[in-house]
Amino acid sequence: MHGDSVYNLMFGPDICGPGTKKVHVIFNYQGKNHLINKDIRCKDDEYSHLYTLILNPDNTYEVKIDNKKVESGSLEEDWDVLPPKKVKDPEAKKPEDWDDQEKVPDPEDQKPEDWDKAENIPDPDAKKPEDWDEEMDGEWEPPMV
Repeated sequence: MHGDSVYNLMFGPDICGPGTKKVHVIFNYQGKNHLINKDIRCKDDEYSHLYTLILNPDNTYEVKIDNKKVESGSLEEDWDVLPPKKVKDPEAKKPEDWDDQEKVPDPEDQKPEDWDKAENIPDPDAKKPEDWDEEMDGEWEPPMV
């Protein structure tokens, strides 16, 4: 094997050069390398470490370093192997007469005759203070909102 050997999966730490201290998880699919979209930092000390990649039948994965999970996720979401589910149409434009209002007022809308809307209501989240003294302060009533 050499640097140009064909492979399907490349996995392991890369500590070559300053600033390159990451774990590679690369799939080779149809002759193209697909790197993981996440940055997984590797251990950089004088000790040996155990790197583990687990690929599950439900298209999920786990990366462990020294048997501790450091990353996990979905194969479909964390690699750009498959084409995107939605492709933005560069020709699509909003019509000139498009109405950007979130709500459209209805001029014929009226409240029912028996509609009762108080100006203020008691605050449903208010709680009686712990130091409230009924004899001294009177009956507690929640503030109005």
